[in-house]
Amino acid sequence: MIHATLPNQQKDSGLKPVDNRSIDASVRLPVIILFGNAVHWLVIASLLSLIVSIKLIAPGFLGGISFLNYGRLAPMARDLMLYGWATQAAMAAGIWLMARLCGCPLGGDKGDGLGGMLLRTLIISATILWNLAVLLGTLAIFAGYSTGVEWLEYPHWASSMLLLSFLLIGIWSILLFDRRRTGRAEVAQWYLVAAFCCFPWIYGTANLLLVWKPIQASAQGPIQSWYCGSLLALWLLPVALASVYALLPRLLDCNPNRRHLATLGFWMLLLIGGWNGMDRLIGGPVPAWMTSAGVVAGVLFLIPVFIISINLLGMPRNETIVSSNFPVRFFLMGLYALVLVGVIGALDSLPDFSGVVRFTAFTEAKAQLWILGAVSLPLFGVLYEALPQLLGRECWCSTLSGRHYIITLVGLGMLIALMLLGGLFTGIALTDPTVSFLNITSYSYPFHLMECVAQLLLLIAALILGVNITRSLAGDYLLNKQTGK
Repeated sequence: MIHATLPNQQKDSGLKPVDNRSIDASVRLPVIILFGNAVHWLVIASLLSLIVSIKLIAPGFLGGISFLNYGRLAPMARDLMLYGWATQAAMAAGIWLMARLCGCPLGGDKGDGLGGMLLRTLIISATILWNLAVLLGTLAIFAGYSTGVEWLEYPHWASSMLLLSFLLIGIWSILLFDRRRTGRAEVAQWYLVAAFCCFPWIYGTANLLLVWKPIQASAQGPIQSWYCGSLLALWLLPVALASVYALLPRLLDCNPNRRHLATLGFWMLLLIGGWNGMDRLIGGPVPAWMTSAGVVAGVLFLIPVFIISINLLGMPRNETIVSSNFPVRFFLMGLYALVLVGVIGALDSLPDFSGVVRFTAFTEAKAQLWILGAVSLPLFGVLYEALPQLLGRECWCSTLSGRHYIITLVGLGMLIALMLLGGLFTGIALTDPTVSFLNITSYSYPFHLMECVAQLLLLIAALILGVNITRSLAGDYLLNKQTGK
């Protein structure tokens, strides 16, 4: 497999050459721990999502166990997908990419000295704290101690642990950017710095106003909608885009198409991203200007999406490289998912259309496409690209990787298509006063049944990835055991 070499600015800049091996050695353990934990949380989240989808067609499934009801399993699955998998994988990708793009080992110019060891210990401690908070927060929801705030269901003590853990990692990333040795910052670095600065602000503000010291109820809805949109558009998506901007041009051995547009796309995303979730308020008891801002932001979000598509999808491609390189294929599919997110978001932000599909699976389809498509697919690409370079050897099983790629795309495509169609049909039926609610539920039953199949495929894909990464990390141990070392 062809691997990207980061960074590539030293050739003509006269700067001191960067030893990528020393950089990888300095971040190897924290990044591998983050990626490994993220993948295993993904497996658990996929299993819970399958159980939740089964409960939609068979409410009595596991009905004898009171604490395994839909109201607890659904937020557990969603939060594990957001904070167990996506955010943790984004931190791993961000650490590796920032170190590589800045051309600086974890401990700075002294490499693996005392500074590097202390920073590595700090990040590993923050990683342990993060996973402990996710575990305890999930158990709290399981025991019935959810906050009831969508996407912020963890109790205040668990969310405080998550914020502290991220700060220990994020501050280092910003400081590393400040002492970079690669000259002018790349587009990928813009997105990484923005993401690592935005998450503490977004997560801390939302928890402060909704969980730690809740404000008046009338203002909680807009803040919660702002948080949902900002978490995706200002934290997870910028890390995913940084991964694609950093790796895809190098893997394809070409420059981004019309790179001068990247600046406009970056600033448009930052300006619009925070408003992207306000379309959830359409029809709600909020000031009209808020819903209008959400409508405008939903439509204008197409501008940075199309600019990113021009930059990255407009590059010339060697089909031989694309067909044989799994990171490239994941990056490209993630970009196509982002385009679809933009189109669906623009439609869903229109008041007339939103009035039909607002309380159906259509809205959930957009959220799933955000998390599993536009965010997760590029993060899979970084994982497949980074792990061989961190371990210094080819470690992936190509058969398992191929099956993971195919089953993920089939499961995701099936899930999104069924949710979109099911939501559209259900919404149209809800607007017809001659159709009873009982008939509407019968219309949606086939879609929910097939969604179980799609969730099963996604669970199988997650299990294959889990087996593949476990096999990869155990390779050195098994080799030494076979040779008697």
